[in-house]
Amino acid sequence: MMRARSGKAASTAALIIALIALAVAVFGVVYKQQVSNVKEGTAEQEAMYRRMTGLDNPAARNALDARYTDADGDLVADAPTDASKQIDPPTLKFSYVAVEDDADFKIAFKELMAAISTATGKPVEYASYSSGEDELRDLRDGKLHIAGLNTGSVPIGVCTAGFVPVSQLADSDGNAGYHMEIIAQPNSPIAKITDLRGHELALTEPNSNSGYKAPLVRLRENNLRPPTDYLIRYSQGHIQSIAGIKNKSFEAAAVAGDVLKRETGDGHIAASDYKVIYTSDETFPGAAVGYASILKPELAAKIKAVLTGFDWKGTGLEKSFAAEGKSKFVPADYKKQWDFVRRIDESIGFSYALHEPATSQPAAVASK
Repeated sequence: MMRARSGKAASTAALIIALIALAVAVFGVVYKQQVSNVKEGTAEQEAMYRRMTGLDNPAARNALDARYTDADGDLVADAPTDASKQIDPPTLKFSYVAVEDDADFKIAFKELMAAISTATGKPVEYASYSSGEDELRDLRDGKLHIAGLNTGSVPIGVCTAGFVPVSQLADSDGNAGYHMEIIAQPNSPIAKITDLRGHELALTEPNSNSGYKAPLVRLRENNLRPPTDYLIRYSQGHIQSIAGIKNKSFEAAAVAGDVLKRETGDGHIAASDYKVIYTSDETFPGAAVGYASILKPELAAKIKAVLTGFDWKGTGLEKSFAAEGKSKFVPADYKKQWDFVRRIDESIGFSYALHEPATSQPAAVASK
């Protein structure tokens, strides 16, 4: 009886040992597969970042869309020579930089719009856009006639939408440029650009120069590439990036220095709410105001005269941009002033293109 029990116990022990060995083997296979999946996932994530940021794209060569001509070599579209392709809308549509809430801009540009109306004899209406691409598509299609575009969107607008930059917002000395800055929370261990390694950086959106393209290039020059060295978060705008630093939802953010100055001056963020860890050596051109090249030349000339000669004194523009030190318009020279911006775009393979909005599919197809 003892032998039977002893034999049974030995068989049970052998079975348990075999099961343990099998479990260990299975665990080893699963673990190796998980490690492989993690590595593959990291590789896929890195590839996604490279595609998303354009850091590994071949250099791009951007030029005017084939629908436009440039007879004088200023890199800006000429008015169509075919009069049937020129437009003379009964009501002019104006917009300044696509933002989520443009209530302040509507007030700031009220007097300018009135001056354009007087000069052209046409009513001028403010058009609201939360998407920069929507703004550019309407400019291209003749639905928007006068527009303000941020620094990074100007070359895209010129090449894809026939935007003609006329003026920049400048200070009393005629300076219209700004610096790209990277800011962080005041008590953050991030004190210089290389300290971003292992941290997150908030960027605005891909069309932005100081909020997206310029910081990516500068970090790459410091051997920092996402996501291996730092992670990217998207804010969709400079104001949102600045607010994210104030409310501590972002560790660091790349912003336009003039916007930061305005937000600080307006009291939306205090100087004690952030610290500047990097300021670009380069001065970038500011936002530009201009018109659609397809406007009838006589109409375009009247608009240009207002955009270059408008007196800011006592207007909403003077009040709204006082915190930035801006007080007047100065002429915009696209070929010269945006040269460095275009070279940044080409260095990261950023091709100028407008993506058409997705069209709705029939319900039966969409449900698949």
